[in-house]
Amino acid sequence: MTKNLLLSFVCLASYSSALLAQQASEEFYGSPAPADFPQLEGQPVDDNASAVEEPSQTDSGGVFDKKPYSFSFAVREGYDDNLFTTQTDRDASFYTNFAGGVEHKIENSRLQLSIALNGGVTYYYTRPGNKFDYTGAVNLQGLYKINQRLTLNFSTNTAYLSQPDLEVPGTSARNNGDYMFSSTTIAGAYQWAEKFSTDTKYNFTPFLYVEDQLNQDQGRIEQTIGQSFRWLVLPKTTAIVEYRANPVNYYSAPLDNFGQFFLLGVDQVFSPKFKVTSRGGAELRFYTSDNNNPDYFGPFCELNGMYEYQKNSSIGMNLRYGTEASGLNGAATRNTFRLGVNIVQGITPKLSFNLGANYQNNFYNEFDKQDPNSDFYENIVEFSVGANFKINKSFELQGGYTRTVDAAPASEQLSYTRNVVFVGANMQF
Repeated sequence: MTKNLLLSFVCLASYSSALLAQQASEEFYGSPAPADFPQLEGQPVDDNASAVEEPSQTDSGGVFDKKPYSFSFAVREGYDDNLFTTQTDRDASFYTNFAGGVEHKIENSRLQLSIALNGGVTYYYTRPGNKFDYTGAVNLQGLYKINQRLTLNFSTNTAYLSQPDLEVPGTSARNNGDYMFSSTTIAGAYQWAEKFSTDTKYNFTPFLYVEDQLNQDQGRIEQTIGQSFRWLVLPKTTAIVEYRANPVNYYSAPLDNFGQFFLLGVDQVFSPKFKVTSRGGAELRFYTSDNNNPDYFGPFCELNGMYEYQKNSSIGMNLRYGTEASGLNGAATRNTFRLGVNIVQGITPKLSFNLGANYQNNFYNEFDKQDPNSDFYENIVEFSVGANFKINKSFELQGGYTRTVDAAPASEQLSYTRNVVFVGANMQF
């Protein structure tokens, strides 16, 4: 109880925190290269974002801008020292990655639409067994302003991945083979009065694993229905009351559960370059009788923001606490605290560096209710550094290093360390 009260205090106190920033909320963790390439095309979907964003004005005067299509191509050479994310009997390999994508944009005074398709193939020179990994992603985002009061928003992000991606909540930090997830959100914002508006949204997110047994144990469909009420209390401050319902249904495992969120929040615009969104409150989750879990009641909070402190330079921060799918067989959920900071520093118009530091704490307490000693914590720390150098408008050199440490002292089979380093080139035209 003391721990929950403390976490509630931290969540509510975070509203007034001074250092708040983040890119999009899905950019919480950066997956090791080359798995991160699909996020280079298009914008990641923020399932918890407000639906209210006015379409920007375009200078083209028509539906298509001057360059509606853009094409990207990337090649990378890298080294991964723990291919299967194991603590012992580690396998390492150099790899070559080729990836490409195309993005199409349509925009006018009422409509914003972007469609991105991308995919890649990675060859590991000395990996045992199958030496190829394949990735692919489809990203579609659309916003249409029907009239001065009503705005509709649609977004979908579908990805096929071969490497663990820690920025996707509810997935494992270890290599579980190929898997696919899709996040689709339909939302509407209505301006009832000058200072009062509502947001209504629905999100559908299925997880599908290629390995049949793993899919039976962890494959599932997550849905979120949300309703928020927004008051503009100050010119740059919006107060929010929000409710979310979150049914989670597993394909085969008896781990179905239903969550509800009762939240208060603030959206704060300090300046065009410094914005913060925050939500905090209570989470209530009910479990099916099959898995013998008691109901859960505890704090929930989210904090996202970004500050662009100079041209080509920004600092981002993301904080979240609540339950999410466990990513392990036999457990429906885990309590997870996430904290991440990302810094991009522009040195010259052509040269920039980035630094990321991310922390994730997972608490598992659903394996054996009769044995309190079965509870355990998992801590994941990830550091990344990188550099980008633009040769010209279309060609860019890139290099990076990521170190991941997964420590679970009470469950050593989950622990591992991993180092990934790469150099490469990106082309866009």
